[in-house]
Amino acid sequence: MNGPWNQLSLLLIGFNETNFPAINVIVGQLAIVGIVVAVIFYNFQGKRMHAYSVFLDLNEWMLWTSMGVFSLLLLFFVFQFDFIFVLPTIIGGAFLFLWIRFWHFPPLIRAYEERLARQRYFQRSKTSHPEATIRSKGPAKAKRRRR
Repeated sequence: MNGPWNQLSLLLIGFNETNFPAINVIVGQLAIVGIVVAVIFYNFQGKRMHAYSVFLDLNEWMLWTSMGVFSLLLLFFVFQFDFIFVLPTIIGGAFLFLWIRFWHFPPLIRAYEERLARQRYFQRSKTSHPEATIRSKGPAKAKRRRR
């Protein structure tokens, strides 16, 4: 009988051009391109977003996740590890990217934007009143009595 349980032996063979001709070269090229693109984006976004700490954190998380996942894939490609290591790395890496971008950071970004909006509002409210620009007289000095 053929079934999915007969395909489990595919997980225990080496990840090379002979055993996986359709995806072997693609994974190797994707790993190299992914590392290069991650470093370029990190440098570009770091200069662009230097004043926004939450976005810098997101950028750094994405960089180190990219470096880890794509370096592992490159290692598996070069040294022809068993496919049982390659498949979880691809699936886990994709899930990790999605989790970082769509679950972990959106609440932090939302809170950061609200804090910036509050700061802008209070800055505007301080300068919107004409009295805010006039220096106030200090507390009234008590007159001294002469003896």
